[in-house]
This record gives sequence, C-alpha cells and structure tokens, in this order.
Amino acid sequence: MKKRKLLRVAAASGSALPTFTAVYLLLLAHPEPMFPLSVTYGNFTFYSRTPLPPQVASIAAEAGKRLATSELGVPAVAQRVFVVEKPWLWTLLNGPFRGAIARNVELGNAILIPTLDIEHRAIRHFDGRTAGAVSVLTHESVHTLVQRRIGLLRLWRLPWWKKEGYPEYIASQRCAQSEAPARYQEAARKWKKLLETDHMTFDQVISIGPE
Repeated sequence: MKKRKLLRVAAASGSALPTFTAVYLLLLAHPEPMFPLSVTYGNFTFYSRTPLPPQVASIAAEAGKRLATSELGVPAVAQRVFVVEKPWLWTLLNGPFRGAIARNVELGNAILIPTLDIEHRAIRHFDGRTAGAVSVLTHESVHTLVQRRIGLLRLWRLPWWKKEGYPEYIASQRCAQSEAPARYQEAARKWKKLLETDHMTFDQVISIGPE
C-alpha cells in the first residue's frame, strides 16, 4: 500500500513537471505580472514593485544615446527593464545566474536588475556590489539588438568574446571608459580593433572564424 502511494505521488509529480517548467519559462519571458508598476522613458520601460523616482528618465536617456552609436541601433526596439528589489525574487528569476549584476533573459529579452540606486546612478546587487546604471543598461540592451540581428540559435553558438565584447564596446563608449571586469574590457578591445582599425562591419566580425 505504501509503495503504491509513493508511486502515485511520483507519477503526479512527473506529470506536473512539464506544466511547472512551461509556467516558469513564461514568467521569465514575461515577468510583468510580478511587477505592478511601470514607467516609460523613450524606448525603456521600467517595471517595479515600488514607485521609481523621475530621475530614472535621465538614466534612460543616456543609455539611449549610447545605444544610438551602434550600427544595430533600431529606434523602435523597446527595452523592458525589471527592477527586482527582493532577494528571493532575484534568486527565483535568475537561479544559477543570481550572482550577475544584471541579466538579459534571452527568452523574451527581459532585462533584470537587482536594485536601482538613483542617487548614485548605479545598479546595486544584494551582495553590495555596484555598477554604473547607464553602462549596465546599455550593455544588456545591446544584447537585445544583437539577438534581433542574428537570431537566438546563432547567438548561442557565438564564442564568449563576440557575445559579450560588442555590448561592452558600446556600453563603454567604444572603450573610452569601462568599469566592467577585465575579461569584458579585453573582449571589447577586440571588437574596437576589428571595427575601427580593420574597418569591418558588425556582420563581418560575427562571421569571421569559428562560431
């Protein structure tokens, strides 16, 4: 009897797993139901659980200016930014990526940030780390542009320096200033050489060498 009961519980759990997975993926692609407040500035819509101050507008405007310097810049592309604010929700939405200062969820391109420190124009992680809000939002937004340009499957096949270097190149104003980790800065400099010294286009850089 006990064995049969365990088997029924296991079967029920197994049948529920696909539903749970589908709901979770849908939540990652469209987290809007968990963020009741929103405000739009330019192409950026910020979603939050508490009201955001109007100074967010200047952060969005500066990020928009940096995005406009990319040859991939498409004015009509909307960027969705979710200010998570709660550590438990950050862990739920990011899982193994919870240590990141921000994340662009490739399934739907929702941009997740832990908290937004308006006074210091910074993104603040729950572990105390900070990074410039304009640079981070620009970097993550460029990921959206790249994915729209080459498609998700091709994006997944890119070597790391191609995938992360171009967003950092644009976010750092073509390597003029960057507070990103050294590995990101090195990848950005590779892009800078290929684009500015070798006069290649984005598509040409993506196509060179093995992916």
